[in-house]
Amino acid sequence: MRKRIGWLCIFFLLILGIVLSLTVGTIPLSFRDLLQVFQRTATTSQQLIVFDFRFPRMLVSILAGMGLAVSGYLFQTITHNDLADPGILGINAGAGLTVLIYLGFFATGENSWYLPLIACAGSFFATALVYYFGRQSQRITPNRLLLAGVAVNAGISALTLMGTIRVSKDNYQFVTAWLAGTIWGTTWQHVLLLIPWIIILLPLILLRGRSLEVLELGDEIAVGLGVKLKRTQVFFLVCAVCLAAVSVSIAGSISFIGLIAPHIARQFTGRKNNQTLIMTALIGGILLLFSDILARVILPDGEMAAGVIVALIGAPYFILQLLKKSNQ
Repeated sequence: MRKRIGWLCIFFLLILGIVLSLTVGTIPLSFRDLLQVFQRTATTSQQLIVFDFRFPRMLVSILAGMGLAVSGYLFQTITHNDLADPGILGINAGAGLTVLIYLGFFATGENSWYLPLIACAGSFFATALVYYFGRQSQRITPNRLLLAGVAVNAGISALTLMGTIRVSKDNYQFVTAWLAGTIWGTTWQHVLLLIPWIIILLPLILLRGRSLEVLELGDEIAVGLGVKLKRTQVFFLVCAVCLAAVSVSIAGSISFIGLIAPHIARQFTGRKNNQTLIMTALIGGILLLFSDILARVILPDGEMAAGVIVALIGAPYFILQLLKKSNQ
């Protein structure tokens, strides 16, 4: 019963978020206007607003939120740590540093079509550092990995802030907005950059969902049940890093979605399986979608970065989970 209620709530919120995302903005549209847009009877300006600006931004929010949520789900399963998140572990910071270097010194925000690959390179660099400092006797220990991630995140973030001083004035505003978590990829080209990664990696992860369920039982049990541990961990680690890196390269540096979404999904499903993974992806998309909507309307003039809204929700949630974990 709880699972059914969860699915109904998710689909309701997703539809509500899509409608609000297409109607809320500097130029508000009514639901009737939106229907006329899809019936091709609205004005040219209304069709331009919906199809060329708000629709791709809505899709980027959903897809990036899904990527970050699934990435967090994978990190939590691999590390056996419910506090693991690509932002907390420094994955987002690694992507941010390489994106800053590329945008600040080699390209402009308008011609950044190599961003996903560049962000992936930075994320894998950060992952290597976290793994190197977080391992103990050739094994990954969850608490040590979390501390290593926090340290690497702080160090790379400091380098990133130092790098913003050296960028040109033309790129400074763009880079700072990206670091704050502003969804800057709002065109159909950016949607096309995200979609291949999502539609390829998510089915691959679902196809190997049984291995992911076994990993949740513990490394020793997984090996006993015939899972090739290192190969399986590397596969899911690569998928997690790629999903996080590509998502933040298009949507901006956003943290905590990968932490919150898997926890909410498990409240409805009770355990980790493919249904939990799909629910996690949808919850992540909904979280970023509604954060983007709030970011548009929370200020009377202009808009706030969606990453700030997510952080306002995620930071207290992280502290609460940390306190619960310490009391166990």
